[in-house]
Amino acid sequence: MRTIHVIQAALLLALAACHNDGGATGSETDGDTTGTVTSTSSSGDVDPTDDGGGGCPSDMQFFETRVWAPILGTTCVGCHNFEGLAKDTRMVLWAESEEGWLEHNFAAAREVALVDDGGVSLLLLKPTNQHPDMHKGGMVVAPDTEAYDALAEFVARSQGTFSCTGPDGEGAVGCDGGGVRRVRRLSHVEYNRSLQAVLGAPTELGLGFAADTVVQGYTNNAGVLVVSGLLADQYRDAAEKVADLIVADLPARLGCDPQEVGEEACAHEFIARFGEQVFRRPLIADEQARYQLLWKEAAAVEQFAGGIRWTIAAMLQSPGFLYRTELGEHAGDGIYQLTTHELAGELSYLIVGGPPDDELMAAAEDGSLKDLAVLRVHADRLLASADADVTLHRFVDEWLHIDRLRTVPRDATLYPELTPQIREAMLGETHRFVADVYRSGGSLTELLTANYSYMTDELAMYYGVEAGAGEPDPAGFKRVDSGAAAGLLTHGGVMTTHALPTSSSPIHRGKLVRERLLCQEMPPPPPALDTSPPPVDPSLSTRDRYIQHASEATCSGCHSRIDPIGFGFEYYDAVGRTRSMDGIHTIDATGEIVLTDHTNGTFDGADELAQLLAGSPDVEACYTLQWARYAVGSDAETELQCVQDELMAAFVEAEGRLDSLVLALVGTRFFRERGGAIDDGGETTTGGDPTTDGSTTTGDETTTSGGTTGGESEPMTSPGIDTQVTQDSQGKKGECNTVTVINTTDAPITWQVVLPLLGKVQNAWNAQYAQDGDLLVWTGEPQNAEVAAQGTTSFGFCILY
Repeated sequence: MRTIHVIQAALLLALAACHNDGGATGSETDGDTTGTVTSTSSSGDVDPTDDGGGGCPSDMQFFETRVWAPILGTTCVGCHNFEGLAKDTRMVLWAESEEGWLEHNFAAAREVALVDDGGVSLLLLKPTNQHPDMHKGGMVVAPDTEAYDALAEFVARSQGTFSCTGPDGEGAVGCDGGGVRRVRRLSHVEYNRSLQAVLGAPTELGLGFAADTVVQGYTNNAGVLVVSGLLADQYRDAAEKVADLIVADLPARLGCDPQEVGEEACAHEFIARFGEQVFRRPLIADEQARYQLLWKEAAAVEQFAGGIRWTIAAMLQSPGFLYRTELGEHAGDGIYQLTTHELAGELSYLIVGGPPDDELMAAAEDGSLKDLAVLRVHADRLLASADADVTLHRFVDEWLHIDRLRTVPRDATLYPELTPQIREAMLGETHRFVADVYRSGGSLTELLTANYSYMTDELAMYYGVEAGAGEPDPAGFKRVDSGAAAGLLTHGGVMTTHALPTSSSPIHRGKLVRERLLCQEMPPPPPALDTSPPPVDPSLSTRDRYIQHASEATCSGCHSRIDPIGFGFEYYDAVGRTRSMDGIHTIDATGEIVLTDHTNGTFDGADELAQLLAGSPDVEACYTLQWARYAVGSDAETELQCVQDELMAAFVEAEGRLDSLVLALVGTRFFRERGGAIDDGGETTTGGDPTTDGSTTTGDETTTSGGTTGGESEPMTSPGIDTQVTQDSQGKKGECNTVTVINTTDAPITWQVVLPLLGKVQNAWNAQYAQDGDLLVWTGEPQNAEVAAQGTTSFGFCILY
């Protein structure tokens, strides 16, 4: 058996080699950010209104669109204002409501950009928390991200060393070549769908793997889908189990009789047919020969069937199965046109989340898929299939974070009615509602303002609404008048996910709207800041408690952006049901949206908030961006900008029809072409093994039980304490997490939580930590060091790997 083990080891090495030679990688801007910088001035003087010629944005334009809007205006202004935590620093920013705000903020940022500290601009050192004096706000911009690249370009512009023409004489940024050439690893959902196609039966083998990394809320980002050592082991185990299943039914699977045609000829035939199925293209001659040799060596030890078993296992661990290529064939001028098989895979995984079916493979084989009209016909056909709903559900779950619904903690004493069955029914409600709007040609406006939904009788009773009168679907769901006109936002699953274990949360709900519908990312809290929710005070309403909590100068900058939005949902409790009173207090659900381009306004209640959002170009643009991030599998601004304008134009022309975006993307050159060298900026490393500490993972959350320890001398989480780790964001270089600490006992506990050391802590709030070997030991701050019986508290941290 030594031969088999050597082959297995070679297969694992092949996975890493595939990655290092252009495998699942990061954004196309991960390289040296100075590549587009040439010396144009020795004085550093720049004209902020000069467009640079050739359509290059002026410094002022660049600042407003690339620095202010996505970074300073959303992440920094909350502290860097006249009353904020950073009011005494050299960069004090003005709100957009102030006359002359843009000019002032441009000058303030430029002043900081021109401060040199050890050869690096202060504007780069501080937000990345790499300055010797640290940054009071922790790391708010990670290196090797689009935000960092934008700051670096602004620094170069401020220093007078930037040119829009690169050293090779070509434009620094261009979209003529379509997307990035890459080889992307299948996400776990795509892997599982691919295994189902191989087996011809449902399977969940891929769904128990170490969780896929989350970027901007999505688990299919090509830049971080790498193969860790743990995942390679899980791939091997799954491949061997599938091989056993197939070999157990070998006569039906083989397609030939080895006794009639000869064992070697039958193996050759099987390898060609099975290889085309799992690789989603015909095998090339070298591959056919290599797997034939593998079969021959294994069959010499374990007979014909044993050779087939090891060949199947090898193919299912091969990059040909685990990755899908977007490399193309060179068509001149740096343009690479995707092959028909690559197009088939791209289209199928986009719409149904799995490999191409027979019709799509036939169109790839005969070459007709190169015809855009044929490609669109197949897109329409796949969109009409039931499998397309599964992909749509996955997008909505990750867009609104309701993939966490099954595991968000709730006080069972206060809310015993929130059973696992009700949680599942809430997900079913949202999935059926979204699919109905989508398939009926509905719009984003309908998605946000509809007054109907789909419920089982049990869910309708839970909500306190009248059950539907129509014929139920096989799972018991019927169309129901929801009693509200706030569509998706007030679904029980959304309201429950974005709440606290014991109460509603204007912060969580306002942050949902600000980040996922307006695309304005909120920064993590400054370190050492008490982020505990205001304690329950029966004499105060939820609204009054949060207004009081947000009145502090260090909190007001961010909370003024999210709390007034969240107040609009106060008629909904912590488990998604409507309420008329907040305890003994009358509910005030008035609120306001501020600091947006087109959505500012006041409202009273969720219905009016939904109307305000539904009519907003900001929300249309954000929805398009969210869908593009998911569909393209990238968060790289330089890649997304090549397609987003076309998608937005098609979305507006279609009056916000949800299904318009798929066909619009398929029709772009971006979908069918790639440009430039292979993107190999990623690294085959992960932030640690999330399942080596006795935990179980679900989505982007990890739940651990107290008392788990790897050895007698290691520190341990306090007995009686459970934790839920929710990954809020992640990039190549680091991540930010929120940890919910849950007391499962009937007595208060002064808690300690032990988590694996995944990297260097850059920012922490609401807790203190100490390093113990390869562990981090967390304890509370004075305000939350003790968690009440059956109670919860939380803390958070950001790390660099």
